[in-house]
Amino acid sequence: MRSWLRFKSNSSGRWLQRQVNDVHSKQAKHENYRSRAAYKLHELDDKFRLFTGNTHGVVDLGFAPGAWTQVALERLKKKRATSASVLGVDLITCQPPQGAHFITGDILSRTTHQQIMDFFGDKRVDVVMSDMMANTSGIKDNDHYASMDLCHGAMLLSLAVLAPGGSMVMKYYTGKEEQDLVAKMQAMFAKVYRFKPQACRNESRESYIIGQRRKQGVAVDDVFN
Repeated sequence: MRSWLRFKSNSSGRWLQRQVNDVHSKQAKHENYRSRAAYKLHELDDKFRLFTGNTHGVVDLGFAPGAWTQVALERLKKKRATSASVLGVDLITCQPPQGAHFITGDILSRTTHQQIMDFFGDKRVDVVMSDMMANTSGIKDNDHYASMDLCHGAMLLSLAVLAPGGSMVMKYYTGKEEQDLVAKMQAMFAKVYRFKPQACRNESRESYIIGQRRKQGVAVDDVFN
């Protein structure tokens, strides 16, 4: 018991020290972002131009605590896409920023997919973004496979709601099925990129995959064959 408590204390101390010394965490607090993850989306949008003046609908998967939705709202306002709808989705109930909406749901559930479709109705979704990550176990392969499951859930949603020409960005853990993920994305999108923002911690195995210009007429069987 003593050794476990000592390990827990040391581990917690390292995490706290990392937060104290983290430039992005300090900046997020100063700029009123809900988390340092905001700066990852800043980089992703700067590089891949996810949000445009023609963006009408955005889905933010893995919403909590809401930093990506904050960035999306800011970027859409700058692009004068003020009528765009932004919907956050997460297992954890969380109050959305003013101007956004939220539902509690599991992306691996058909019920959640239907709730998202019902929210947008006849409106199109132009951007699906996912910062989802399963609770890590410390076992690299298990964490990677859990990440792939979440990515597949997000892709199935995109096949249902993302307009032709739309974009998608997802976080994933690198591992054995990364090339298969790329191949699936290439079946859905005209352009596919992998990118690790500088705001990601160096020791993290997380990265992001970006799909641009969603192909028209691509069905589930074309991707998950």
